[in-house]
Amino acid sequence: MQEKDARANDLAGLEPAGERPRTWRDYVAGGAYYTGAQALLERLARSIEVVSPDKSRGPRFRRVAGSKYVILCYHRVGTGGIPLYSMQRARDFEAQMRYLREHYRILSLGELLCELAEPELRRPGVAVTFDDGYRDVYTQAWPVLRRYDIPATIYLTAAGIETGEVSWYDKIFLAFQCAPGEAWELDLPERRTFSLGSSLQRVASAAAAIRLMRRLENSARIACCEEILRRIPLPAAALAGKMLTWDQCREMRAAGLHFAAHTMTHPVVSRLSSEALEAEVCDSKALIERRLGSEVLDFAYPFGQPADCGTDAPRRLRDWGFRSAVTTVQQNTTPSSDRYLLSRVQLAEVSSLPLFALRLTQVLSSAHEDRSGKAPASLAEAKTSTVSP
Repeated sequence: MQEKDARANDLAGLEPAGERPRTWRDYVAGGAYYTGAQALLERLARSIEVVSPDKSRGPRFRRVAGSKYVILCYHRVGTGGIPLYSMQRARDFEAQMRYLREHYRILSLGELLCELAEPELRRPGVAVTFDDGYRDVYTQAWPVLRRYDIPATIYLTAAGIETGEVSWYDKIFLAFQCAPGEAWELDLPERRTFSLGSSLQRVASAAAAIRLMRRLENSARIACCEEILRRIPLPAAALAGKMLTWDQCREMRAAGLHFAAHTMTHPVVSRLSSEALEAEVCDSKALIERRLGSEVLDFAYPFGQPADCGTDAPRRLRDWGFRSAVTTVQQNTTPSSDRYLLSRVQLAEVSSLPLFALRLTQVLSSAHEDRSGKAPASLAEAKTSTVSP
């Protein structure tokens, strides 16, 4: 019991276990960055793109036919406490924003959407977005965004801002930290055993459990959550003060940041009934508009992989007055992209600036294609992945 209490009391300051070990990718990226090869690759990406190889031949190259964009997806800036799956240091976020300002055209989401509607060939553009509405977007990210004049878009889980409560999956991550023992058996709905070793192993196990829960119908997922939280009481201190307030949103809105909808309670859209989908989407739109006094035109699918978005939602979003919707399918965006299934790229946990620069160039130099089956590259990306554990 003492061990469990000590772990629960430490959750508000949970930190990653040391620096990420360097890999060969870091050395390659560092070599390209410091020798000037990275700058050459960025120039080449404006005119040449790589077509993914098939089994019979290597990669093919062709001339870029139209403008390319990257919509970056972040969740928070910081390494302590909820959201436990996200571990981006403030200094790394600032380095990334500074790099974007120095090397790319930075666009608001609205500007990017306007350019998608025009055929003119332009230099690559980047837009910055945040999901959910965690408070350290205000305390940690916003000072950096102001410093580099970056017009970010924040997709709000509206009920979380209204009540101050974190979403269901954050509570599941926390429950896995608080659970006693070295393993935990859960029915999801089949019985599965999850490892409870280090704090990071517990985060990975929670991500695996959440992936399974996302496949359930919404009522079954809610029942699953209730059962887990009945078994594992959560420490109030670890839950408090994690979401933005409406006053903070209004302050950022007055300074030029854009706010958009991310449903009321962050369910899996494809697992909702028609009536529940309308309530989650339209109620969030109406609440944000009422609290912030500005029209909500854009939407982000919770979790955001194709299996999470469903087939009917894009059409209904258009009918409900949205101009765009974003996913978490990792690729670039072009004028041919569906405005209601726009891709976003997650590079938040790339702690090396040279690797961030190289990964961004790789996304822009790749031909636009479906990459929905790609496995998660990080714990944060695991939150949005449909890959089985």
